[in-house]
Amino acid sequence: MDEQEKAYLEAAAKEVYRQMEENPGLAIPVDPEVAEYMGAFTDDAMDLTDAIEGAEPMPEED
Repeated sequence: MDEQEKAYLEAAAKEVYRQMEENPGLAIPVDPEVAEYMGAFTDDAMDLTDAIEGAEPMPEED
């Protein structure tokens, strides 16, 4: 990332934060690159299938 791109992302992130502070309940559209710069990401470390496969079976009640 070059300095110009970093400056753009920083300015855009500051604008998003400003809008969030002024309108806390408002949904604010954010460019995906800006969102990634701000720390938003999809956590793909484990999905539902992995969780189900890795779960221990529940003990049966008597």
